[in-house]
Amino acid sequence: MPDKDFFAEFPPVSKADWLNKVRNDLKNDQLEDFNWEIAEDLSQSPFVHADDFPVAPIATPSSNTSWAICETIEVEDAVRANKEALDALQGGAEALEFVFAKQADFPAFEALFEGIHPDFIGLHFSGPGVSQNPANVFALLDQILKLSNKKSDSLHGTLYFDPVKAGGIIDWRYLTDLIEFSSDSFPNFSLISLELEANDNPAVSLALLIKRVNEYIVKLAERGVKPETSTRFMHLIVPVGNSYFLEIAKLRALRLLWFNLLKAWEIPLKAPVVHASINSESYSDNLYSNMISGTTAAMSAIMGGVDRLTVLPYDSGRESVATYPKAFSRRIARNVQHLLKLESNLHELNDPAAGSYYIEHLSAKIAEKAWQEFKKLG
Repeated sequence: MPDKDFFAEFPPVSKADWLNKVRNDLKNDQLEDFNWEIAEDLSQSPFVHADDFPVAPIATPSSNTSWAICETIEVEDAVRANKEALDALQGGAEALEFVFAKQADFPAFEALFEGIHPDFIGLHFSGPGVSQNPANVFALLDQILKLSNKKSDSLHGTLYFDPVKAGGIIDWRYLTDLIEFSSDSFPNFSLISLELEANDNPAVSLALLIKRVNEYIVKLAERGVKPETSTRFMHLIVPVGNSYFLEIAKLRALRLLWFNLLKAWEIPLKAPVVHASINSESYSDNLYSNMISGTTAAMSAIMGGVDRLTVLPYDSGRESVATYPKAFSRRIARNVQHLLKLESNLHELNDPAAGSYYIEHLSAKIAEKAWQEFKKLG
């Protein structure tokens, strides 16, 4: 069969043509009346056309085409936490976030990692017990590795440490020494965690986050740390809510802003590492409704291109009214991600939202507004 352009029989339809048709169908209503008023000076039309893009939309690739299924483990009792961790790994978790309320000692760490191969999974450490002394985690990990005769560069993960957010007098020398040590001994760990703060205006929240990223680059550069090194040791934390399209666009806008900042610093472009977690405020007292909310929020995070995702159990914060044991709700949360990965094959696509005029337009608009806000913040 000879090559034939079947679309040649269909003349292109301009945005103006479509708008005439829309106005005719709406009769007395105006298209602008249906705009989505997201925040002050930030709205989105329900109709977006290819003509809205004089040039091709900018690609916003994530750092890979898949994401790690992460589960949070509260470490109050190391033995019980170890059992939960093993259950999570057996159930398909690919990364674990250990939350420490207080600093751990080696006996607790040894009990926590009993039966766990730390070089097979992503290891993430958070909580006051980590942020108060992140170097202690490296020291304990080093002891664990000596027991198994493994090298520290076989591990990958993050420490949740953000001294700028913590406030007070910041010991920048401590942070630079920690970066230098990690570069030599734990090169696959990121140390600086920057979380997107809640705000009614997504552009403002993104601007504030990029401002903190820039502050770290500036302060560390003053102490001899190259900007490229600083950004390599950062990871971004984004709570994801139940506004489906907005959450996708917000994550994509975040990467656009990140690339813009790297370009301004003349840093080689590399996608940021982003960890998304379902925002607990998006859950209600209706536990079954939370299963659906958690699923759609997870889809937003994945479509937005996160590297690691934590889906909260549907009874999170409401365990006292749950009719099933804790292990059941944790399994359901993991299986949400298994379905999206192994059944929907969303891990096969890089930037799955690319090509959607609506999402592309919304992403660009949020990024543009956020960059303007960032410049105002100085």
